[in-house]
Amino acid sequence: MSWSLPSYLHAQNDTMVYAVFDSVVVTGYDSEKALSSVPGAIHVLQERQLTAFDEERILTSMNALPGIRFEQRSPGSYRLAIRGSTLRSPFGVRNVKVYWNGIPFTDPTGSTALNLLDNVNMQQMEIIKGPAGSVYGAGTGGVLNINSTSNHTTKLLSGGVQAGSFGYSKVNIEANLSPRSSTTLEPVNRTTIKMARQSSHGYRDHTNFKRWVGELSGSYQINNQHNLESHLLFSSLDYQIPGGLTRDQFDEDPQLSRQSSKFALGSVEADAGVRQSLWLGGITHRFFSKQFQNKTTIYGSFSPFDNPFNLDYKKDLRTSFGGRTKSDYYFSRTNDRLKASLGGEYQHGFNVARNFENDYGKPGSLNFDDELTANQFLVFARMEYLFADSSFVTVGVSRNFLEYDINRLVDVAQDTAYRVLKSFDPVWIPRIGYSRAGRFFDWHASVSLGYSPPTIEDVRTNEGSINLGLKPEIGFNYEAGIRSRLWRDRISVDLTGYYFNLNNTIVQQSSPRGTVVFENSGSTDQFGVETVVQVVWGRGRAQEPLWHLVMSHALHLFYFDEYSKFSDGELNDFSGNQLTGVPQNSFSGSIRWSPRGPFYVHGMVQAVGEIPLDDANTVYSNSYNDVSIKVGYRFSLSQKATVELFAGVRNALNQKYSLGNDLNAFGGRYYQPAAPRNYYIGGKVGI
Repeated sequence: MSWSLPSYLHAQNDTMVYAVFDSVVVTGYDSEKALSSVPGAIHVLQERQLTAFDEERILTSMNALPGIRFEQRSPGSYRLAIRGSTLRSPFGVRNVKVYWNGIPFTDPTGSTALNLLDNVNMQQMEIIKGPAGSVYGAGTGGVLNINSTSNHTTKLLSGGVQAGSFGYSKVNIEANLSPRSSTTLEPVNRTTIKMARQSSHGYRDHTNFKRWVGELSGSYQINNQHNLESHLLFSSLDYQIPGGLTRDQFDEDPQLSRQSSKFALGSVEADAGVRQSLWLGGITHRFFSKQFQNKTTIYGSFSPFDNPFNLDYKKDLRTSFGGRTKSDYYFSRTNDRLKASLGGEYQHGFNVARNFENDYGKPGSLNFDDELTANQFLVFARMEYLFADSSFVTVGVSRNFLEYDINRLVDVAQDTAYRVLKSFDPVWIPRIGYSRAGRFFDWHASVSLGYSPPTIEDVRTNEGSINLGLKPEIGFNYEAGIRSRLWRDRISVDLTGYYFNLNNTIVQQSSPRGTVVFENSGSTDQFGVETVVQVVWGRGRAQEPLWHLVMSHALHLFYFDEYSKFSDGELNDFSGNQLTGVPQNSFSGSIRWSPRGPFYVHGMVQAVGEIPLDDANTVYSNSYNDVSIKVGYRFSLSQKATVELFAGVRNALNQKYSLGNDLNAFGGRYYQPAAPRNYYIGGKVGI
């Protein structure tokens, strides 16, 4: 389902007709289909949704989608969870596979540094919720497909300037050397150059943030059968980490950073933060013929990473390369209703990873020195058939291979060197889906296996331990949903229900020093219902409706099924407890007013219920309501030159809440306070 605006709106007998589902084409499970025929829960965010509010981050737009929780513990410190996958993500993005322009952005070790991307590198986002391993490999959370360029760009040069509370500033510029003509849809060769700089000093102590990004992307039509795409990304990121607070600290002074203790330095003394750069390049070749198509991508990346933390100082040099290929064959005897697909993906990563004592923000004595090698490989096959009555069936399966090689060159604590190999048994991951489109209702159902092995960071922790006994998560997901279109497609409803039984669920725990370690907890039962209702009416500016109302709700009844552990010499049984880090209820409502004149107004409220912060369910975060408002003024200087001025407010109700909690935190440091009411202004120009 998509809460995005319809891809097209057209007048018919002076009446606006809105095509919501049939007009949205999604990549989905690696097969371009109209959303109405896709058996699965999918959302699409177009550029206008990603920029509907502030352009400092994608948090507001992402959190408007049911089942998705995008957290920001401090500027630049992102965490993304789809249907509860936060449970094993103390920081960053895990258990969600991310692709950028078709290039695997999730590194071979299983983690994703999504904060290396700026909003200018994300023009469209497609989110697949739930297991998609039959095509994309391991991961139970879902898949995030990001495109950085738009095929509908008509501007030769565009840019923007923004500023706001807590020292926020941003400048970006984009040049399209061969933009698409506004009067033709014929493909053209296109080269796009983007640059952006963003910075802020943040609300809390020790939260300075700086990021530079540059992108060079091109699409070149060689002939009617061959197309070539190239993408080069550079990102330089430097942000400080304030650390978690106790409840008393959160109530008394939420601007505090983590203070020194007998176990660790304070965040200021340790200069806790992340300094990371990334060079990523990829080339994609597409071949088209009447019955056969192939898409092949190869890529490589290079990323230095420095992470001074309260407990240690981590220095990595990360490299990876790999590729992905998929071939489709349409059977002419079935009038192309039957399609077979075969493909594969390979990723190789090699990291030089060193861990030091933190000597007040500088590397101290060496703790251990590792060479980390990760190899991931998957092959997949799919068959799909479109029946004459608009029914659609798809069957897919993949075979997944994963191996970690940890070569410990130096281990000061054990005064030895050693090498361990962690290989996971190859796994078949099947999926079957069925959908049927009707005049007013479309329905779909699917069954899929979810499989997610631990990342190399789960196996090898910052404290130096290597947990070779950690098992992969595995379980079946059962899902069914209805999409409906009413009142000449002015009202759309998307309702999805699912049950996911996950075994060997990986949870995070904190050692007395505060180091995060991981263990298997047994099994979890996850029942969910996700609903989105859209209403559009009236004629607005350009191809936008006058009013666009979106309401979404997620009900997550997630519980530990079997989970017992020893703690303080006692056996604690957490079976039946609510799943840590997941609110049972979350709601989002937005309204956009876009009249034919120059003004527009966008408003959104996001209401999130209580969240259990520990496995014992003894500590909960407070519920909160986050209100965002944006007003803008758009006008033309000439036939081609356009200007947009805007201003907005975030957390308009001045709520006191934590936008990213530390789960099972030692010492009760659960809370990462969000900023109070804050403002921003900006402007954009395009020619």
